[in-house]
Amino acid sequence: MKKIISIILTAVMLIAAVPVMADWDNDEDIMSLLSELNIMVGDSDGNLRLDDYVSRAEFAKIAVASSSYKNTVASGLKVSPFKDVTYSHWSAAYVKAAVSAGIVSGYLDGTFKPDNSVSYEEAITMILKVLGYTDDDFGVSYPYGQIGLAENLELTKNVDAVQGEALTRRQVANLVYNALNTKMKDSSSKLITIFDCEVIEGVTIIASHNEDSSLGTDKIYTTAGTYEFNDNFDSDYVGRRGDIVIKNGDDFVSFTPRDQTVEEYTVTNVIGSDTILDGDMYDINSNTTVYYKSSTLTYESAASEASAGDTFKLFKNSSGSVDYCMLIAQSSQLTTSDSVKKYIIYSLLSDAVICYNNGSFEQINITDGTTCYKDSTKSTYGSVKSSMAMGDILYVKMNGSSIDYVSYEEGNMEGPIRVTSSSWLSNFTTNGSTAIMRNGTKVTSSDIQTNDIIYYSEDLNMILAYTDKVTGIYEKASPTKDSPTTITVSGTEYTIESVEAFNALSSSGDIAYGDTVTLLLGRTGEVAGVISGNDTSITATGFVIETGKKDFSNSDGTTYSSYYVRLVTPDGTENEYTTSSDCSSLKCAVVRVTFKDGKANLSKQTGYNSVSGKVSYSKGTIGSTELADDVNILDTVGTYSDDVAMYSKIYTQRIDGVTISTSSVLYYSMNTAGEIDELILRDVTGDSYDYGLVLKADTTNKSYTIDIDGSQSTYTTSFSTSTTGPYKFRMDSSGIDYMIALTQHSSNISELTTTTATISKQEYLLSDKVVVYEKTGVSSYMKISLNDAINGDYSKLTAYYDKAQTSGGRIRVIIAQ
Repeated sequence: MKKIISIILTAVMLIAAVPVMADWDNDEDIMSLLSELNIMVGDSDGNLRLDDYVSRAEFAKIAVASSSYKNTVASGLKVSPFKDVTYSHWSAAYVKAAVSAGIVSGYLDGTFKPDNSVSYEEAITMILKVLGYTDDDFGVSYPYGQIGLAENLELTKNVDAVQGEALTRRQVANLVYNALNTKMKDSSSKLITIFDCEVIEGVTIIASHNEDSSLGTDKIYTTAGTYEFNDNFDSDYVGRRGDIVIKNGDDFVSFTPRDQTVEEYTVTNVIGSDTILDGDMYDINSNTTVYYKSSTLTYESAASEASAGDTFKLFKNSSGSVDYCMLIAQSSQLTTSDSVKKYIIYSLLSDAVICYNNGSFEQINITDGTTCYKDSTKSTYGSVKSSMAMGDILYVKMNGSSIDYVSYEEGNMEGPIRVTSSSWLSNFTTNGSTAIMRNGTKVTSSDIQTNDIIYYSEDLNMILAYTDKVTGIYEKASPTKDSPTTITVSGTEYTIESVEAFNALSSSGDIAYGDTVTLLLGRTGEVAGVISGNDTSITATGFVIETGKKDFSNSDGTTYSSYYVRLVTPDGTENEYTTSSDCSSLKCAVVRVTFKDGKANLSKQTGYNSVSGKVSYSKGTIGSTELADDVNILDTVGTYSDDVAMYSKIYTQRIDGVTISTSSVLYYSMNTAGEIDELILRDVTGDSYDYGLVLKADTTNKSYTIDIDGSQSTYTTSFSTSTTGPYKFRMDSSGIDYMIALTQHSSNISELTTTTATISKQEYLLSDKVVVYEKTGVSSYMKISLNDAINGDYSKLTAYYDKAQTSGGRIRVIIAQ
């Protein structure tokens, strides 16, 4: 019954109101889906009996009906799967199918106990097996491995049960519903896809034919698209937000609304056109989303569309705040609004977003103070942008040429998936225009390599591949090895991203504490895959920076000693390996690493003397040899095993114009196109050294006070110099290992910018870490910023460099007077 209440507001609409306060009952909607898929149905009278307990036999039937074995149930067989489940038992065919599929097993006494209520841990174990997991994935500590994995997969959401608890039909329905929306093991596809269906989360149903006559009588319009339905659509769904199930891409199957409260009002008379309700009274602001026919408006702009007799609904969340509104016109005439545009986020800048829209990229400049809605909560762009990622959705509401507000939703990014074969592309539904990006560079599918981590964004129509790897010693899992969420490898903590990584690193996997592992990192630096040190196909090449012997922990808490090495690969990643012998003689050498029985074997790499010449960034060459666009270059310092080992990850631009000699090339590798994709150099740039000042020199005691980047210390060293001023330093753990004076340019700087210094009408490049000092006395200096030197009132600026620019040198120190 609708109660009409007149609300008289100055310069606004007059409204009749009736709040509909009951929360939606999702149980019936979940059961509607399960019934539609023939997994769970009501009794002969249509009763759902949601509070009844579920027996083991009943759950076996449910599990089989949820699985890819749903069509293997053979009735009429004279086979008794267990002594207490004879062939005449109603569940015999289902129990036999479940046993044959590896979903369930009986007890040691040969019974199945079909009439016992199914427990929480029994149910999730069966559901995990429906998803393709086996006993090998759970570990030996039943049921903690099963429960940990289920929680990691979010199978237990809204089940509200504990170990040992008997489950009701309501709890089982939620468990199965969660499973349908979960990816099967080693697959990017969710379980529901075996029914040719997909679940799309967070969808708002905007209109049917009743609200928008331009839609067919069998069509609904939603925030996810337009779909066709038969007789299974409830008109009360219109306006609701929830999870929609679609079959074959365009057929509506079911809808599960989220908990909301709806307040409904009728427009009785229009006095003004600025607002519909008193925003303060009803907790609505001018930017609140209003769905009108097949358009998305704001509360402010929707007022001009309203007429007497229209219905206006407020949809509130559990906290009582208005999520969004809906205006339902008596007339079915369609209006549209182009003021809100949908973009797909590709990259985030400090004050802008690079977005993808209709096949092209566009930069949208957004200030931190811009209003931003996330999950219908009003905030600012500055407070939300840190949670945004590639593939997420950004709605932008324009007001003329300026942004009125933005709205943010998480995108549908599939993955991560580890590439294990050349057929990796079949994991995704792509087309001929799908772009493939590998570490930010556009490539073809043939460029994707084994153990790359890949994702797919349908909105971007783009596959993203990542190759970052870290190798080290597996030291710890937190909170427990049964259910790890983070792991520690060689002293660094990493978050687990994928189920594959969870399985490998948990107690159900074969990797133990103390093992050498290679972590495959995904797009956010989390662990998406793991390679065991026992995998003999894994190799690495790098520069050895440390060797020694130290203690490691076993899984039982005991310790053992092992030789180890640390080396850095051309991409700048440090890796740690255990070795079976002392490798100290290989420090400062380039080595190739292979594995046997979990230990690293090192072989020195030499003979890479066929590449030399001048580097051209524009041509992408060293001499006549081509460089890959994504070439990894490492510049190293250290020749002998007792030298201090240092390195810098550099880019082609850094050595543009530099002539590289054959003696400076320690290693290179080439891709299938014959381009250098990895390059290790010996001391070409000098960027690995420290630069600063010798302030005091006591040659008698060989004691020197130095300043590096504004920090002063006194050291005793074997080097002898009586000259103070700018120096290049190589430091070790005890102090100065090596130092040499820098060369002063013969003339002063006439013009200084953030990247160059003009001296005698010639431009010289500054180091990106150039150190600037102001001389404040005869032998006293104060570190200042480069901008201070550029903008300050200094009569004299003197530059000091390490070597000629054509040899890789730069201006390292500037003295301002």
